[in-house]
Amino acid sequence: MKTVKIRIGQPVPEGEWDEVVYAINHRDEPTPPMGARIAMPVFTREGDFNRLRNKVKALLRAGFTKFEAADLATLRMLKALGITDITADWTLYAFNSRALKLLADLGIKRFVASPENDEANIKELEQSGYAIERLARQATPLFISLTEPEAQTELCVFERDGLYVTTKRQVREWPEGTRHDYSWDPPEK
Repeated sequence: MKTVKIRIGQPVPEGEWDEVVYAINHRDEPTPPMGARIAMPVFTREGDFNRLRNKVKALLRAGFTKFEAADLATLRMLKALGITDITADWTLYAFNSRALKLLADLGIKRFVASPENDEANIKELEQSGYAIERLARQATPLFISLTEPEAQTELCVFERDGLYVTTKRQVREWPEGTRHDYSWDPPEK
Protein backbone atom coordinates (compact mmCIF):
# COMPACT_ATOMS: atom_id res chain seq x y z
CA MET A 1 0.00 0.00 0.00
CA LYS A 2 1.43 3.36 -1.04
CA THR A 3 0.22 6.25 1.13
CA VAL A 4 0.92 9.93 1.43
CA LYS A 5 0.30 12.09 4.49
CA ILE A 6 -0.12 15.85 4.20
CA ARG A 7 -1.53 18.71 6.25
CA ILE A 8 -4.77 20.44 5.35
CA GLY A 9 -3.85 23.05 2.74
CA GLN A 10 -0.82 21.19 1.37
CA PRO A 11 -1.14 19.98 -2.22
CA VAL A 12 -1.15 16.23 -2.79
CA PRO A 13 2.27 15.38 -4.26
CA GLU A 14 2.32 13.81 -7.69
CA GLY A 15 2.18 10.04 -7.63
CA GLU A 16 -0.20 7.14 -7.54
CA TRP A 17 -1.44 6.88 -3.97
CA ASP A 18 -3.58 4.09 -2.54
CA GLU A 19 -4.52 6.40 0.31
CA VAL A 20 -4.16 10.08 1.17
CA VAL A 21 -4.03 10.91 4.89
CA TYR A 22 -4.87 14.49 5.92
CA ALA A 23 -3.47 15.75 9.23
CA ILE A 24 -5.96 18.07 10.89
CA ASN A 25 -5.13 20.60 13.56
CA HIS A 26 -7.03 22.67 16.09
CA ARG A 27 -7.28 25.83 14.00
CA ASP A 28 -8.24 24.81 10.47
CA GLU A 29 -11.65 23.78 9.39
CA PRO A 30 -10.83 20.50 7.70
CA THR A 31 -11.97 20.20 4.12
CA PRO A 32 -10.30 17.08 2.75
CA PRO A 33 -11.95 15.19 -0.09
CA MET A 34 -14.40 12.45 0.80
CA GLY A 35 -12.82 9.06 1.28
CA ALA A 36 -9.62 10.49 2.77
CA ARG A 37 -8.22 9.24 6.06
CA ILE A 38 -8.17 11.91 8.79
CA ALA A 39 -5.08 12.02 11.04
CA MET A 40 -5.54 13.30 14.58
CA PRO A 41 -3.14 15.93 15.97
CA VAL A 42 -0.06 14.61 17.74
CA PHE A 43 -0.93 16.61 20.87
CA THR A 44 -4.15 18.14 22.14
CA ARG A 45 -4.32 20.36 25.19
CA GLU A 46 -7.00 19.38 27.68
CA GLY A 47 -8.89 22.59 27.00
CA ASP A 48 -8.96 21.83 23.26
CA PHE A 49 -10.02 18.19 23.54
CA ASN A 50 -13.78 18.84 23.45
CA ARG A 51 -13.32 21.07 20.41
CA LEU A 52 -11.40 18.26 18.71
CA ARG A 53 -14.14 15.76 19.64
CA ASN A 54 -16.76 18.09 18.12
CA LYS A 55 -14.64 18.43 14.97
CA VAL A 56 -14.45 14.63 14.66
CA LYS A 57 -18.22 14.36 15.21
CA ALA A 58 -18.76 16.88 12.40
CA LEU A 59 -16.48 14.86 10.14
CA LEU A 60 -18.44 11.71 10.97
CA ARG A 61 -21.72 13.46 10.13
CA ALA A 62 -20.17 14.60 6.84
CA GLY A 63 -19.40 10.96 5.96
CA PHE A 64 -15.75 10.49 6.91
CA THR A 65 -15.12 7.01 8.33
CA LYS A 66 -11.33 6.47 8.24
CA PHE A 67 -9.11 7.96 10.94
CA GLU A 68 -5.52 7.79 12.17
CA ALA A 69 -4.65 8.01 15.86
CA ALA A 70 -1.49 9.75 17.01
CA ASP A 71 -1.76 8.89 20.70
CA LEU A 72 -3.83 6.85 23.17
CA ALA A 73 -6.12 9.78 24.04
CA THR A 74 -7.28 10.26 20.46
CA LEU A 75 -7.51 6.49 19.97
CA ARG A 76 -9.87 6.26 22.95
CA MET A 77 -11.90 9.19 21.64
CA LEU A 78 -12.23 7.64 18.18
CA LYS A 79 -13.31 4.31 19.67
CA ALA A 80 -15.83 6.04 21.96
CA LEU A 81 -17.35 7.71 18.89
CA GLY A 82 -17.86 4.30 17.29
CA ILE A 83 -15.13 4.60 14.65
CA THR A 84 -13.76 1.23 13.59
CA ASP A 85 -11.39 1.99 10.68
CA ILE A 86 -8.41 3.31 12.66
CA THR A 87 -4.72 3.22 11.83
CA ALA A 88 -1.81 4.29 14.06
CA ASP A 89 0.80 6.85 13.09
CA TRP A 90 4.43 6.35 14.15
CA THR A 91 3.91 8.53 17.24
CA LEU A 92 1.78 5.74 18.75
CA TYR A 93 4.84 3.60 19.37
CA ALA A 94 4.69 -0.12 18.68
CA PHE A 95 8.20 -1.55 18.77
CA ASN A 96 7.38 -5.22 19.33
CA SER A 97 4.68 -7.77 18.56
CA ARG A 98 3.23 -7.54 22.07
CA ALA A 99 2.67 -3.79 21.67
CA LEU A 100 1.15 -4.41 18.23
CA LYS A 101 -1.22 -6.98 19.72
CA LEU A 102 -2.31 -4.65 22.51
CA LEU A 103 -3.00 -1.83 20.05
CA ALA A 104 -4.73 -4.23 17.62
CA ASP A 105 -6.95 -5.35 20.50
CA LEU A 106 -7.86 -1.66 20.90
CA GLY A 107 -8.94 -1.53 17.27
CA ILE A 108 -5.87 -0.47 15.26
CA LYS A 109 -5.89 -1.95 11.74
CA ARG A 110 -2.50 -0.77 10.42
CA PHE A 111 0.65 0.66 11.99
CA VAL A 112 3.25 3.11 10.70
CA ALA A 113 6.66 1.91 11.92
CA SER A 114 8.62 4.45 13.90
CA PRO A 115 11.56 6.13 12.17
CA GLU A 116 13.58 5.03 15.23
CA ASN A 117 13.29 1.35 14.23
CA ASP A 118 16.24 -0.44 12.73
CA GLU A 119 15.91 -2.83 9.79
CA ALA A 120 16.02 -5.99 11.92
CA ASN A 121 13.20 -4.80 14.18
CA ILE A 122 11.02 -3.69 11.25
CA LYS A 123 11.43 -7.13 9.66
CA GLU A 124 10.33 -8.76 12.93
CA LEU A 125 7.31 -6.44 13.09
CA GLU A 126 6.41 -7.28 9.49
CA GLN A 127 6.57 -11.00 10.32
CA SER A 128 4.27 -10.55 13.33
CA GLY A 129 1.15 -10.84 11.18
CA TYR A 130 0.09 -7.21 11.65
CA ALA A 131 -0.11 -4.65 8.85
CA ILE A 132 3.04 -2.53 9.11
CA GLU A 133 3.70 0.50 6.95
CA ARG A 134 7.30 1.65 6.46
CA LEU A 135 8.17 5.30 6.09
CA ALA A 136 9.64 6.26 2.71
CA ARG A 137 10.24 9.97 3.47
CA GLN A 138 9.70 12.29 6.40
CA ALA A 139 11.17 15.39 8.02
CA THR A 140 11.12 13.56 11.34
CA PRO A 141 10.70 15.83 14.37
CA LEU A 142 13.60 15.56 16.78
CA PHE A 143 11.68 17.38 19.51
CA ILE A 144 8.13 18.67 19.96
CA SER A 145 7.41 21.16 22.74
CA LEU A 146 4.73 23.47 24.07
CA THR A 147 7.38 26.14 24.64
CA GLU A 148 9.84 27.62 22.19
CA PRO A 149 13.40 26.34 22.64
CA GLU A 150 15.71 29.05 23.97
CA ALA A 151 18.88 28.15 22.14
CA GLN A 152 18.66 28.41 18.38
CA THR A 153 20.98 25.97 16.65
CA GLU A 154 21.63 24.80 13.12
CA LEU A 155 18.39 22.86 13.47
CA CYS A 156 15.10 24.17 12.16
CA VAL A 157 12.56 25.29 14.78
CA PHE A 158 9.06 26.25 13.70
CA GLU A 159 5.64 26.65 15.28
CA ARG A 160 2.78 24.51 14.07
CA ASP A 161 -0.65 24.33 15.71
CA GLY A 162 0.61 25.71 19.02
CA LEU A 163 3.59 23.35 19.20
CA TYR A 164 7.25 24.07 18.56
CA VAL A 165 8.82 21.49 16.28
CA THR A 166 12.59 21.04 16.12
CA THR A 167 13.88 19.14 13.12
CA LYS A 168 16.60 19.06 10.52
CA ARG A 169 15.77 20.77 7.23
CA GLN A 170 16.93 17.67 5.40
CA VAL A 171 14.15 15.17 4.73
CA ARG A 172 14.97 11.58 5.66
CA GLU A 173 14.35 8.87 3.09
CA TRP A 174 14.09 5.10 3.41
CA PRO A 175 14.30 3.10 0.17
CA GLU A 176 12.06 0.23 1.38
CA GLY A 177 9.22 2.49 2.52
CA THR A 178 5.74 3.02 1.14
CA ARG A 179 4.54 5.91 3.33
CA HIS A 180 5.46 9.40 2.16
CA ASP A 181 4.93 11.83 5.04
CA TYR A 182 4.97 15.52 4.12
CA SER A 183 3.04 16.61 7.21
CA TRP A 184 6.16 17.45 9.25
CA ASP A 185 7.98 19.33 6.51
CA PRO A 186 9.33 22.66 7.78
CA PRO A 187 7.99 25.85 6.25
CA GLU A 188 9.82 27.15 3.21
CA LYS A 189 12.47 29.75 4.04
